[in-house]
Amino acid sequence: MMALSAKRPSRGDEARKRILHEVTETTEKKKRLNAEIEEVLYRKIKIKAVEEGRSISDITRDLWSEYLSK
Repeated sequence: MMALSAKRPSRGDEARKRILHEVTETTEKKKRLNAEIEEVLYRKIKIKAVEEGRSISDITRDLWSEYLSK
């Protein structure tokens, strides 16, 4: 999840947008990513996903894209 800020857009902001677009708008074959997490964390993630009307996969892709754009 990207935080909102009042600062001017930077070159990094544009790179993040480009990477996010490339990841989410691709027809490229997808690979499964498994990770072990605590049950409490999983429940929190699932609740947040339902509240936002999104899938855990969508949220995970967004988080990885943001992390890799740093």
